[in-house]
Amino acid sequence: MRIVTYNIQWGKGRDGVVDLGRIASTISIADLIALQEVERHWRDMEHADQVARLSALLPEHHPAFCTAVDFHNPRNPADRRQYGLMVLSRWPILSVRSWPLPRATVRGQVSDPSILMECVIGHPSTPLRLYVTHLNWISPRIRLQQAEAIVQILATALVEGPLINGPGAPDSDFGADWMMVPRAEVPPMPAPAILTGDFNMTPASPEYTALCGPVTSWAGRLIEQDLFADALTLAGLAETEGVTFPGVDGNPDERIDHILVTPDLAPLVRAGWIDDAAHGSDHQPVWAEIDLRD
Repeated sequence: MRIVTYNIQWGKGRDGVVDLGRIASTISIADLIALQEVERHWRDMEHADQVARLSALLPEHHPAFCTAVDFHNPRNPADRRQYGLMVLSRWPILSVRSWPLPRATVRGQVSDPSILMECVIGHPSTPLRLYVTHLNWISPRIRLQQAEAIVQILATALVEGPLINGPGAPDSDFGADWMMVPRAEVPPMPAPAILTGDFNMTPASPEYTALCGPVTSWAGRLIEQDLFADALTLAGLAETEGVTFPGVDGNPDERIDHILVTPDLAPLVRAGWIDDAAHGSDHQPVWAEIDLRD
């Protein structure tokens, strides 16, 4: 199974050209695609509904979109101005939901909210949860709160179970009256999970430690049972290596986009890499191969 995460900057490449076709061709071979900074009617442009455009460009994938920001559109009230996160999956997306994350309001800086998007993927052999996020770019303190919230949300989701549940309830209750969903059609809440996105954090940051565990002098980075492992690191890339956000105007190159997996998936990571050749955004796509077979 191939998975990619990509902050597409609404399709605007380093050359200043907005080209969603270029984005789609870069990621089309992935089985699971996690995108950040996807817009719908946010600005006047061709293919202003980027969710519809990407869905059309990748017709073999099932799409889902979660809105981080939703504004009234005075130019066309029927088309609300939205941007957020998008998932495209080769397998059915069985359920979708999102959570707001802690946010920062910083004097003198423009700030927007962050959310966590959850998709339960109907992989034929191993159903799993795919999460996508885009953490705050300004405040390390708020980013740490967001990382800690994500750990708690994933743990709570597993304890609570499927979006519709009823332990001990008779099967007849699920297909009756208002529910109208037979128990057999209720999506699961599987344990394996992949957390992706633009985290605006490097592996040296406290936020990364909150998600991926501490570093010890004798065992390196610990893979704690309730946290995550970095697919790139599992694939052999040192935490000090790799650039997903090339610096401009004197800013440093950074590795801030990540694919993180729960410990049950860590032994199945076969490869991980950064696509340095992609130029459809100001970020580089991050890829991983996980040994899940149909």
